[in-house]
Amino acid sequence: MRRLPTFRALGAVLIASLGLAACNNSDSLSTALTPARNLKGTWKTTFPVKVYYQTDFCRGTKETVGQADWNVTFVISSTSDPNVVNVDMSATSANYQRVNSSCGTGSTGYIPSVWPATLKGNISSTSLVATKTAWGMTYDGSFTTDLMMGTWNHWECLIYCFGEYTETNQMKLMRQ
Repeated sequence: MRRLPTFRALGAVLIASLGLAACNNSDSLSTALTPARNLKGTWKTTFPVKVYYQTDFCRGTKETVGQADWNVTFVISSTSDPNVVNVDMSATSANYQRVNSSCGTGSTGYIPSVWPATLKGNISSTSLVATKTAWGMTYDGSFTTDLMMGTWNHWECLIYCFGEYTETNQMKLMRQ
């Protein structure tokens, strides 16, 4: 009469066949989440993104004073850390329009951003957060192989404060 294997024996065979017996999980919790794709290269907006300009120049509180269409380019390069990239961002603007604000017909107090600016990008799986803290600039987005979309925010204060923002996930860039 043939004897059936025990559950313990079956478990050992299953573990060995899956290669789990040699698995060392001591590092699995301390490893950083690596990028899902390589972002290195040039990324550009295919269509201009609507950017809103803000300042506290006129009323002393943050208000939107204008809008324009931006064409944005990211040139992304790697660093020694696989989860950190350099993002050289440049933009050109067109179709600037003032919007109703307390500034009236005088100056809006908005100071245009200086391009290019190099932001430090932190990658986690399919998300990219790029910042230039000293200038109050942040791009917060996600990416696939050839598409990146996110939100731009910039707010810095010198004598008064100024900056720009986009609506959520409206800055869309394509790999070139």
